[in-house]
Amino acid sequence: MNAPLLTCGLDEAGRGALAGVLVAAMVAFPPNFRLTEKFPDLPFRDSKKLTPKQRAEAVRYIYEWAAFVDVEVISVADIDANGIGWANRSIFEALIWRPLEAAHYVVDGNLKLTNLGRKAPRVRCVVRADEQFEAVAAASIVAKVKRDQIMADLHEHYPHYGWDHNRGYGTAAHLAALREHGLSPHHRRTFVATALSKPPRLPGFEADEDTA
Repeated sequence: MNAPLLTCGLDEAGRGALAGVLVAAMVAFPPNFRLTEKFPDLPFRDSKKLTPKQRAEAVRYIYEWAAFVDVEVISVADIDANGIGWANRSIFEALIWRPLEAAHYVVDGNLKLTNLGRKAPRVRCVVRADEQFEAVAAASIVAKVKRDQIMADLHEHYPHYGWDHNRGYGTAAHLAALREHGLSPHHRRTFVATALSKPPRLPGFEADEDTA
């Protein structure tokens, strides 16, 4: 698939969570298309700064107007086996190696991606790219909405961990549930071991996934 004028934006969701998969998305809009101009009342920016209702509305527009949207997932087993650094690099490299041949690929973060082959000159890793590039902000939204839905579905089977609201991140309540119930098959064992080795948080402290 050739799209020489497109710029693809890439971002991930779930890097710091104690449970659940890592999800990344790649989004490209048609040349000269601006989602922010078409929908000025909807703040398309970093997905963590949007409400769930705003994200749901935004992702609907993204899928409707984007030239290209794709999602990649790295399993909990692979994260435990290879580490989150490997997972973060591999998930973006897998997306970049999709058949789409774009002019540029902009990845959120300060990563050293190596497995890029001929596409390497077209790839840039930019800190806070989601605040500078609309396609990256859109990818952030797509990845987060996808991962949030995965965690909400898992919550139906493991309700005591509170994944419907903490999305697998290490809130005080989530850590307390781990101490009481132990690990589920969807917990990242290395992450949990590190989190539980720290002193318990003070009651009432609840940093959810949007501030982690």
